[in-house]
Amino acid sequence: MLQILPFFPRSFPRFIALTAVLLVILSLAACSSLSETEKSSKETADGLALVWEAWGEINRNYASSEALEPESVLTGAMARVLELLDITPYPFLTNIGRMRGQAPAHVPGEMLDLWRAVAIYQVSNPNFDPSTVAETAVGGMLAGLGDSSAVYLDATQYPQAKESLEGGIEGSYLGIGARVISQDGQIVLFPFADSPAESAGVLPGDIVSAVGGVSVLGQGVQEVVDQVAGPKGTKVALELIREGESEPISLEVFRGDIELQSVVSQLIPGGIAYVRISRFRDNTGEQVFSALESLNRFDMLALVLDIRTNPGGSPAAAKETAGEFLPDGTLFGYVEDENGDRTAVTIDANEDRLSLDDLLIAVLVNEQTSREAETLAAALQGSGRATLIGVTTAGDSSAYGFVELSDGSALYMPMSRRYAPSGEILGRIGLTPDVEVVSVPESEGFGPESQFNRAYEFLDEQLPPFR
Repeated sequence: MLQILPFFPRSFPRFIALTAVLLVILSLAACSSLSETEKSSKETADGLALVWEAWGEINRNYASSEALEPESVLTGAMARVLELLDITPYPFLTNIGRMRGQAPAHVPGEMLDLWRAVAIYQVSNPNFDPSTVAETAVGGMLAGLGDSSAVYLDATQYPQAKESLEGGIEGSYLGIGARVISQDGQIVLFPFADSPAESAGVLPGDIVSAVGGVSVLGQGVQEVVDQVAGPKGTKVALELIREGESEPISLEVFRGDIELQSVVSQLIPGGIAYVRISRFRDNTGEQVFSALESLNRFDMLALVLDIRTNPGGSPAAAKETAGEFLPDGTLFGYVEDENGDRTAVTIDANEDRLSLDDLLIAVLVNEQTSREAETLAAALQGSGRATLIGVTTAGDSSAYGFVELSDGSALYMPMSRRYAPSGEILGRIGLTPDVEVVSVPESEGFGPESQFNRAYEFLDEQLPPFR
């Protein structure tokens, strides 16, 4: 048998050796390239650490009438980042889908496309720092929630925003007791009734020209307010320009605790009372009680409770107000957290509560009646205690709060949901009034517009004709 042997040239051992060396070199180059790629991917992911942290907090804490949609959050972040980097979405977004390679383990799965987008951009811009887009991306994530009240606050904005929000529901502040506005480039004072400013002789329309002997002309409202502020019981020297006076007037005004008024009231002919609550501050419940107590001395037979354009505020104050009209232990509503755990909220009636169980009540609401005001309206309507008159309310079921991030910035977003006593969520469509009335000016009636007049007529028709 003829045996056919393979033919190998003499140079074959050298060829094998060279091939082996080449394979080693290629292998080392590939490893080096892979190592560089992995390193670049990790640097990109680390630079976006704030984004991953923010997404984790949103995922954990978000609670609203609408379900959390990760795709919308990602879309919001991507849109802001592309705008910041001045990138046309197409064909850039198409390239993201073609990108190969595994993201670092700490990149959230829902945010992979954002990581890919920044990683691709960094390939052609090697000196680019991903952390520069982090705050922009987080702001876009909040925008993606579709809730205009949800916002991202950087480390410089957060303290002031928190102080402003918390101060918005405080029932008092330290000052001289005057509304301060900017008018034609000048700071104008309007003193509150029975305030230190009024007692010292400040008149409505006085222009502040100097504080403590230093001119404030040309300064903004906050600059002047900061200079007027000071310890309780101390005096501040004001120089005022007053119409009709040829020379500035000098006054010294004591600083003190100024109670903020959120309630106004009056008795209308026919025994019908009117109480307006502009917002719910910490002291609103006390002010409502005082107003009702005063009105009740004059044979109050019915009440128009006006919470139109009330943005809410203190949940405790809204519940206290409800306690003036609802018996102790009455269901006020429910609060549900991000995990779906629902807690019943019941009325703790004021021990000094007036006997108003037979009082006829009409509650005025409009499209800007929201949050705690909406909760109060739902409780009074749902219990059959009051008739709602006006137009459909805002439909805002969310209770908002701050979530602070590791760099000192914060997310302000909905963190719990409110439900009416009926169990229906106070969101999406709002509360439908029992009597729908659109507000239009009217020249006849006790009020200048239709909603108040219809409320008055509604109550008047149910009361005895002779009273």
